[in-house]
Amino acid sequence: MFQCSSSLFSSHGILLQMVLAVSTGGMPNSNRVAQKVDLIELNHCSDDLGRHCYDQIVFYEWSPDYRRYHVVAWCLVDNGLSRVPTLDRDKKRYVVRWYDSETGRNREIWSPLFRETWSNSDPERANKKLMEEKYRVSHLRQQSKPVLR
Repeated sequence: MFQCSSSLFSSHGILLQMVLAVSTGGMPNSNRVAQKVDLIELNHCSDDLGRHCYDQIVFYEWSPDYRRYHVVAWCLVDNGLSRVPTLDRDKKRYVVRWYDSETGRNREIWSPLFRETWSNSDPERANKKLMEEKYRVSHLRQQSKPVLR
């Protein structure tokens, strides 16, 4: 399962559950939400002995006031590296796609910038020291589809 946490959810102890779409093909426009972030990071975190602990995707926005990136959301990657961002060569951007079961919509987060890092510390937690989660701008939260009666 693909678990994502935006600042709004994680600051209240709730994890937004997301399942990556099986198909990477086109998504219907009426049920598709596409959003841009400034940077997508694939981080491979290890413990102090160099043993692999987990992989995560971190979504960032640039702060012109502080001249640094701030986390807006993060996702744990389960089941190996099959759910990593992909390069859309035609549009020259990196994309993460999934089906958001909470809102019933196909989601796409894209960025012109991508980095892959290996660390023995969590970059999302380190970013919390710069800016508390409650102050993070969360663009990844979407309202549920309206119910037609």
